[in-house]
Amino acid sequence: MESMDGREWPWKAGPDPEIAMKSTHLSKFTQDAEDIEIIDIAKPEPGPGQVCVRMLLSPVNPSDLNFVHSTYHDALRRMIWNQETRSDDPVFYDPGHNTPCPVPPYALGGEGMGIVESVGSGFFARRLAGKRVAIAAPPPNGVWKEYVVVDAVKAEALPNTIPNEQGAMFFVNPFTAYVMTREVLKVPRDQWLLVTAAGSALGKSVVRLGKLFGFKTLCVVRSDSNSDALRELGTDAIVETDQQDLVQSVSDITSGQGVGYAIDCVGGELTANVVRCLGLGGRLLVYGTLANSPMTVPLRDLMMPGAEISGFLLPNWLATQSPLRLLGVLRTVRRLMGRGMFDTEVTETFELDQVSEAIAAATRPGRTGKVVLRISEP
Repeated sequence: MESMDGREWPWKAGPDPEIAMKSTHLSKFTQDAEDIEIIDIAKPEPGPGQVCVRMLLSPVNPSDLNFVHSTYHDALRRMIWNQETRSDDPVFYDPGHNTPCPVPPYALGGEGMGIVESVGSGFFARRLAGKRVAIAAPPPNGVWKEYVVVDAVKAEALPNTIPNEQGAMFFVNPFTAYVMTREVLKVPRDQWLLVTAAGSALGKSVVRLGKLFGFKTLCVVRSDSNSDALRELGTDAIVETDQQDLVQSVSDITSGQGVGYAIDCVGGELTANVVRCLGLGGRLLVYGTLANSPMTVPLRDLMMPGAEISGFLLPNWLATQSPLRLLGVLRTVRRLMGRGMFDTEVTETFELDQVSEAIAAATRPGRTGKVVLRISEP
């Protein structure tokens, strides 16, 4: 079959590709990144409505480690809709048992960018031929491999205003930061938003969003290593918990009123103290568990101010939204990224066969910036 410009479908760029490709491979859940292998597998071919992307770059996100460890799987097994499953049965993200949580073996990596090398039939696939795209394809697909096949509607063409390194981080942090602050909490102008782990890439993006949309950010960091950078971005207040008492500092900053909104990715004792920082009707959104420890909160700390704690997982939120709303969010995030709103410093880059070293660097205490895997050359 030929296209209107004479090219045959499926379209391929350049000479015939090699049959084999390099891919990460996790055979079982593990706590040791050294167990991740690099293997040769057959290169995939796109089907109807699909594109094959030659991957260039992919970040190492905290969420990627949840697929190395059994974090997601163990948490889902505790959900009431998975209570009847046996130890070797699959567990599901939803009560309808529509979306299973993947278990190894699989390739790793949740998002990245690359160049569309070949496409299947269909308008949405053909329009992406040869273009730079950002994709999100977590396990069991995974993007830490030389070629990835995805549905064309799940690949986002990158405009010239977004460079490769930033395009590789198009989905996870920008969408999480924007959706939490603008779509879920909808933080009003002049209201306080407390941000834990504020020195992270996502935390810095939230500070920029605060300046753009007019809400005030109160950044919580462990030490002063990120404080200057956060001040340069325009945060309204900083609390360094290794030198300052969080609750007392927030009370001083807000004249005893507390904050109306908070987002937290740490957990444990810090989150319990964040709850005490909430004002009347305050809302806390939990989106991570970096401390990997449970939170203990006296129930009256929630009852008396009428405060709320909610969990946030980006894929679950996306799955519950209408196509029209998702399109609007996508266009807004793309526009803001083109303006540098979500720019993230890349501090270290590793080759694909250095994936265990990349994970070690990404999980090093006190790290700033993002660790990126270079999967192939442009």
